[in-house]
Amino acid sequence: MTAKPAEIGDLRLATVVVNSTDMDRTAAFWSAALGYTAPDRIGEHDQFAKLTDPDGTGPSVLVQRAPKIPSDPAPVHIDLYTRERDHHIDRLVKLGATVADDWDYPDEHDFIVLRDPDGNEFCVIHVETE
Repeated sequence: MTAKPAEIGDLRLATVVVNSTDMDRTAAFWSAALGYTAPDRIGEHDQFAKLTDPDGTGPSVLVQRAPKIPSDPAPVHIDLYTRERDHHIDRLVKLGATVADDWDYPDEHDFIVLRDPDGNEFCVIHVETE
């Protein structure tokens, strides 16, 4: 097995986010499809249903309540967790990502939305611990 390059540090795939107009249906589908835990509702107004891998080896699936399935933002995106958010944003931009300057961030946020070279959105989220 090849080790990750040192510049990757603690950056890791943590969550796959799926937008849904019917959170119960979507959470039940992904829970059954992956054998993940029953959804844990989180966020203000139960905006999210978090499904977790019972083995603790796979990324979480976060079902996000949406009034419709949008084309912007993408219906599915990945979240990357790190204690060094700004470092990784700089590194990813050098690799070809762009910061989504047009994103409507809440007043307090720990994430930055980026786009890969094809325009697919993903988030880099600062976390202290998991």
